[in-house]
Amino acid sequence: MAKRNFNGSQINQSVTIAEQAGAAIDDVRNLILKYDENGDVVVATDGTAPIVGIAIIEAGYNDISGAESGKVAKGDQVDVQIKDIGYILAGGAIKKGEEVTATAGKATKAADGDYVIGVALSNAAENDYVRVQISKYQKNATK
Repeated sequence: MAKRNFNGSQINQSVTIAEQAGAAIDDVRNLILKYDENGDVVVATDGTAPIVGIAIIEAGYNDISGAESGKVAKGDQVDVQIKDIGYILAGGAIKKGEEVTATAGKATKAADGDYVIGVALSNAAENDYVRVQISKYQKNATK
């Protein structure tokens, strides 16, 4: 079998991508995002659609005080983590090892049929950060 050479290929190994916001978001930081019908990112309100990734904590622009606000306007660029280990705000209690999906952009325990963003690597209470190994798929129904 001939060896293959991939020199010059356009394989992107980046952990993040930059996407356009499809709506204004008051604080996008560490929320789960999905694509809307136009291909822009919006907050994933539930686990019924494929998930793109997590808005990184530096997302959003500086407010007048110079502090990071996380606020984005429709059309603004949003940096989205799409692989590896990330942190998501928890929408309820999460246990280490649970598959997680989105509810109002926050991590919650995935149910059968939900699109999963990954597996929790830490325990978290509501509004805490949960560490997640990003591994996107749709959860099968259990028999």
